[in-house]
Order: sequence, then C-alpha cells, then structure tokens
Amino acid sequence: MPPKKRFLRMEKDDLIWEKLEEDVDEWNRSIRTNELYHAVANMILKYTSKDGQPMQLHTPVWGAYNKVYRLEYKDGSSVVMRVPMQGAVQFPEEKIRYEVATIRHIATHTTIPVLHIYHHRTAAENPTGLGPFIIMDYIDHHQNMSRALADPGRDIGERPVLDPNITEGKLELLYGQIANILLQLSTLKFPRLGSLMEEEGVGSVSVGGRPLISNMNDIVQHINAPEEILPSPSQSYSSAHEWYSSLADMHMAQLALQHNDAVEDEEDARDKYVARQLFRNLAQPTKTEGDFRLFSEDLRPANVLLDENIRVVGVIDWEFAYAAPAQYSFDPPWWLLIKEPEWTDSGYHEWMKAYKPRLQTFLRVLEAEEAKIAATDLADTGKQTWLLNYAARKSWAFDYVWWKFLDEQYFGPNEDQDYKIRLALLSEPQRKAMESFVARKMEGSKDRKIVMWEKQDAADRLAEVLI
Repeated sequence: MPPKKRFLRMEKDDLIWEKLEEDVDEWNRSIRTNELYHAVANMILKYTSKDGQPMQLHTPVWGAYNKVYRLEYKDGSSVVMRVPMQGAVQFPEEKIRYEVATIRHIATHTTIPVLHIYHHRTAAENPTGLGPFIIMDYIDHHQNMSRALADPGRDIGERPVLDPNITEGKLELLYGQIANILLQLSTLKFPRLGSLMEEEGVGSVSVGGRPLISNMNDIVQHINAPEEILPSPSQSYSSAHEWYSSLADMHMAQLALQHNDAVEDEEDARDKYVARQLFRNLAQPTKTEGDFRLFSEDLRPANVLLDENIRVVGVIDWEFAYAAPAQYSFDPPWWLLIKEPEWTDSGYHEWMKAYKPRLQTFLRVLEAEEAKIAATDLADTGKQTWLLNYAARKSWAFDYVWWKFLDEQYFGPNEDQDYKIRLALLSEPQRKAMESFVARKMEGSKDRKIVMWEKQDAADRLAEVLI
C-alpha cells in the first residue's frame, strides 16, 4: 500500500484570515490622510540630526508586518519611519524593542551593513497614533537579492522562484555574500536563549526576553488565541531542550485551538494529534545545550539589498532574530530556491531534487567564506537536522514534514506514514485524550464561525492535550 497522500501545509482558519485582511485594509484606508503624512514628516525631522533640506515624503510602502514612510532630502539621502501594521503584528512594542537591540548589536560587532537607528519609541510616545516606531536611515539600493536570483519569466503576482538558467558564477557571488553574513552572525554567542534587549543606562545588550518567532505571531493572529498560552515576554531559556519543548507545545496549541480548517476528517485529526505528541516526546537535550548564537528567521534574499553590481549594501528586517540553539546556525538555509518548500508547486520531493545541487554550491562558497574570516565549521554540520528545526518553527508546515521525513528517521519504518503504528509510543493518558480530542474536532467542524478564545477556556482546552 502506498503511503498516505498529504497536503504540503495545513490550512489556516479561512474565516479569521478574511477578517484579518479586511481589518488591515481598513487600517490602511484610515491612515491615508494629508494630516497624517505631515505629522509623520515632522516626526522624522524632529528625531534626526540631518542638516539637509527635506524634499519629498514618498508614498508609504508595506510588506507582511511593517509600513514604511520615507522622507527624501535634496542631497539624495533619505530617512524612514517604520511602524508595525495594526492587525498584522500582535506584539508591536516587544517586536520593536528586540529589533532595535539586535540591529545595534550587529552594527557594533560585525561588518554586516544594517540601518542606522536615530530613534525609537512606544505607541504612547507617538502622537501620530500609528503605534510604536523606529526612525532610521534608508539604504539606497538597486534591487533586493530575491529579484537578482529570481526567474524573470514569472508573473509579478506569483511567488518568486530561483531562475533555472542562472549562471554558476552569479549564484556563487550572491550565495557567497549571504554566507558571509550568516558566518558573522554565528560568531555572536550568548549564555541564554532568547531575544536581545538593551540594558538601560549601560549601552550594551543581553538576552532579556522570549524568542519572538513568527509562528507565535501567527498563533495569536490566525487562531484568536490569548497570548497567555505562549511563553511569557520575560521568558528566556538555559537549554535547547526547554525551547524545543516549548515549540512542541505551541504546535499542539495551534492544532487544539484552531476552530476552522484544522483537520480534514477523523483520520487526519488522529495523524496531526499523534505527530504532535511524538514531537513533544522527542524533545530531548542535544549536543548544542548552552550554545546559543544570533539567528534570524527572516534572513532571506528579499531582505538583502544590492547595488547595481549585485553587491550587498544592506540587510533589513531583523524582527524575528534571537539567540537560538547553535544548530540553527549550522542548518542549510531553506531560501536557496527562494520559495519555501511548503509553498512549492511540485511538492517536497521535487523541491529537494532541485535543492541539492544548489546546496552544494552554497556549501562550497560557505567554506570559502569560512577561510576568509576563520569562523566555525558551519559547512560540516547540520545537513541532517535542518528539516527538524524547520518544522519545529512552523506549526502549519509541520505535519507533512513530520510524516514524510522525520517520523521514520526517529522511530523506524512506517509503511503507511500515519498514526496507527505509532500509537504504542504514546503514553496511556495521551492515547485516551486522543479520542476526546478527535470527537471535539469533528463536532466543532459542523459549526463554522470565528472563535475568540478566553484565557481560561484556552487553558482548559490545552490542559486536555498537553499531557
């Protein structure tokens, strides 16, 4: 019997997603006023020390998380004010606090070109009403690295993919520059796992907050889960084991609390439940205990800026950077083909087939860059564990990776690639909880609605499965 067919990614709650898009659109419309644009320009002028004369406030641009206002001066330079987008960002104050500390630490201890920060403040200190903000230099650039790597034949609205006809020389030049960035980040070591914070009055940074990852934002945003189900903002970790256990619990929370579109049927519910319990049971101390290095989830070609000679002139968007298990630094980057594997059109196996030769190119230039800066041997490690670490950070991409790649790697043969043969590996309480979990999911699927979780209700629901 062939293995069970699976979707590459789990669907998010479609009703919540539609509402989120409406809310973000409404926010964007509400702030499209001349009065606000004047207020933003005045804010930028107030907090920058530039002598030049302002000339133009450009039309604001935005991505997945931030809106950016750019004020251009007559001398050609520019300064930007960046604010988290309301509705898209769940922890805006925290996000900015961590990102500022990270950027300043990188600027001090590496040669990675990052934005100079003039000022940052909380929402309460922003008279424009746009929320917390950062004012920083704009880096003039020709394009980002994603565009330089991408297939030029793709439509503008499509997700970019690597140009299949890109020359090896161009690929080595681009991969080599980002490999150098990764190597420099890997030299920034910390005694604990978590996000960086500036020490008030000291001028230095230390690990002072939880690792704020994009999956945490998505769990609150796409499930309407109370933030109390996540690690507390002050939570940092002394071991990789603690962090993996926390990630595993987040996967279970995502499944248990997502009301719509979480499971296809009873068998799918069992598969997803068992996979998460196995992952929770698997979380064990590793050889990277106590070895934490700066890692950015969002370091990818789209956030690397290039000049006309495709040389790196800036790296932006450090919001999901934190001191992580060293193994994260050793893992081959997922972005070598630009598109995430769960979003590929042809499936993981075809993605892997295309990925392998590009990985060899990357490892070759990585070794060359290591020789230049005498860094640790990143090119010799991490080739077998990166899918585990990738799946650990992505609740909605977890299930396919688990059953197709990780389950048999850790627990032996499983011809059907599903839950049945693995039930014996669960504890008796975990097995008993499965049937009530499945029944609740099936009952909930009959009533499509947007659920707003109260703290106690969410805690009670999680207590049923976090066993």
